[in-house]
Amino acid sequence: MSRHRTIRNMKVEDVFADEYYYDENGNGDDDDEYSMTEVQKVQMKEGMKEVKSIIGQLDDINDEEIENTLWNYYFDVEKTISLLLDKVHKSQVRKQNNLQKKANSSNESTTTTTTKSNKAIKNNKDSNIKCFAFDQPSPDDEFMKTASLRKTGTTKEKQDATKATTKLRKKPNESSPIIEKGKDKGIDIGKDKGKDIGINKGIDKGGKASIVIQKEKGNENDDIIEVLDDDDDDDEKLKFDMEAQLRFDVGALGLNDLDESLTETGESIQEESPITTTPKQQDLPKTTKARKLSKRINVIEEYKKRTADKLSLNLVIIGHVDAGKSTLMGHLLYLLGEVNEKTMKKYERDSSKIGKSSFSFAWVLDETNEERTRGVTMDIAIMKFETPNRKFTLLDAPGHRDFIPNMISGAAQADVAILVVDSTTGEFEAGFDSNGQTKEHALLVRSLGVQQLIVAVNKLDVVDWSQFRFDEIVAKLKIFLNQANFRKNNVFYIPCSGLTGENLVKRDPKIMEWYNGPTLVQQLDNLEPPTRLLEEPFRLSVNDFFKGGIGNVGGVTVAGRMGGGTIQVGEEVIAIPGGETGVVKAIEINEVTCKWAAAGDSILITLTGLDIIQLKVGSILCLPSDPVPVTSHFQAQILTFDIKIPITRGFPVILHRQSLNEPAVIIKLESIIDRSTGNVTKKNPRHISKSTTAIVEIKLSNRSIPLETFEDNKELGRIMLRKGGETIAAGIVKKLITLGS
Repeated sequence: MSRHRTIRNMKVEDVFADEYYYDENGNGDDDDEYSMTEVQKVQMKEGMKEVKSIIGQLDDINDEEIENTLWNYYFDVEKTISLLLDKVHKSQVRKQNNLQKKANSSNESTTTTTTKSNKAIKNNKDSNIKCFAFDQPSPDDEFMKTASLRKTGTTKEKQDATKATTKLRKKPNESSPIIEKGKDKGIDIGKDKGKDIGINKGIDKGGKASIVIQKEKGNENDDIIEVLDDDDDDDEKLKFDMEAQLRFDVGALGLNDLDESLTETGESIQEESPITTTPKQQDLPKTTKARKLSKRINVIEEYKKRTADKLSLNLVIIGHVDAGKSTLMGHLLYLLGEVNEKTMKKYERDSSKIGKSSFSFAWVLDETNEERTRGVTMDIAIMKFETPNRKFTLLDAPGHRDFIPNMISGAAQADVAILVVDSTTGEFEAGFDSNGQTKEHALLVRSLGVQQLIVAVNKLDVVDWSQFRFDEIVAKLKIFLNQANFRKNNVFYIPCSGLTGENLVKRDPKIMEWYNGPTLVQQLDNLEPPTRLLEEPFRLSVNDFFKGGIGNVGGVTVAGRMGGGTIQVGEEVIAIPGGETGVVKAIEINEVTCKWAAAGDSILITLTGLDIIQLKVGSILCLPSDPVPVTSHFQAQILTFDIKIPITRGFPVILHRQSLNEPAVIIKLESIIDRSTGNVTKKNPRHISKSTTAIVEIKLSNRSIPLETFEDNKELGRIMLRKGGETIAAGIVKKLITLGS
């Protein structure tokens, strides 16, 4: 018998009956299997307690929903919190959209109703029919009297409500509980938004709600009215009925044409929440205050606990191309146990197949096929490792001059740096000359705020561990690094070999009898992290972003380094430029999921409610309550490097700020400054030559970028200027001349 005939003759009912049986009530025959065990009940209780301690008490979430979510996620607290926060966020967005739709529909009906009312009044005048008297209630007021007093039954309340629609009344001195409640719910309260008429509710002495019609100066054709809800959500329908009727009354009573003398009687009436702008916030996207679900994690206290064990630093590796940076750090990671033996054997085997067996340690950091084939690092490689007293995030920067923008992006995230130099005869000189990258890299990291530098004199095994060669290189570098404003006490020189691993973690005294200093790991363990700006506003510079979330969480994930402040799951952030907001759903630090992060952390952060099209490399994530300024024109103090062509007015450059780079023009040369004293030596110079400090004005060519003064934020206030593939100057932002796009 064929399989087709077998399938046709199969009784589907019997198959389903064999697989699972349902009784008349719709319950399975093995419900007992799904009842919680004692262990599961304990897990459920602990999970409920932990979830509630984090998200607090929310109107949209009850205990049953928390239990169901915990059960569905097998008591995974992080996934439960993520789902619940997402549900709350979507619920609030849905409510706001519904309110907006109803308000828009009311606005359309208002325009039509007002026009008809004005025509009716005009016809009444033509027919010698008496118009409404302002000191007497109209028939429409009687309707309002009924609508606004459905929950009250006293005669006095009816009179107060009737008078409120026909008489201007001074605003209460104190905000009412109703208004405060509306603010807590995120409802826009008391703003006339440039319209002619606004309606506010106050509280009478007797505790009754009253409605105030405001007549403000503005566009006479605009008669949008805002009505505030003084009741719970179940009174939404009543609110919109009242709003529609009030719109009709305003048009019928002719309040759109009131004299200024009548308005002056209510001159104490002001906007409920006036918008005050500061120079820093001018022209920025209007945003709501970042929501806080409840008082949750004290990030600063948690940060102190975390750093009590080991301090964290971001380390960048720089140096001329082929100096051995990737090999040195790959071997170091292997010796520290970050790369297992099996993986290392595979790298050795694969590199030998293409005739580059000496590159096996470099393959630990150079992961792409193009990097391994060419033997050149092209992008920033990120790894982590630990020493006895420190935790490091390693950034391996490319050395080739074609990839300097990537190097700047990595160096902008660093706290400390290792400058790798090749001690081979002729190779050090090639990297140290004007066309080499040794000098440029050192100047770049110093200009980007790095103060502690380890100089790894690499490949000494090639020169038979010559002390003379080591001393010769150190002598040349000391003079240059001193001129680059590195303090002598913050620069450390370590002889080593990345290929053999000598003096990385340990050394053989017989090989270097002349050296008694620390190994590379010992020196790294002695470095001090800079002061973290935990109390400053939250700032995260976007280095990369992609669709999808951390683990199974959906959304958009952003990679970057926090320049200031703190952040935790559930907080709302805003992307600048763009002004679109999102909610933090998950945070990851060094491949470990966390509930919070602090200044100095290189993190992955997953956001919901944010369109990925609003993000760009170089964008800044911050809190809506304290957004970063956006500018296209600013004043800067720059220090020129060894430039071949003097800088003149109208000089085009590529401006770098962390991962961002934009074309710009130096539109004004204001003055030249003495580096030692800071005094102005010349005003309005015609040009700026090499090794000169000057004040200039810079204007972006294409678009505005997020930027802050160096005084407000050191990381967002540092800039680099490049032209023709060379770095010509570094500087700091002194003043933002224009704000906004």
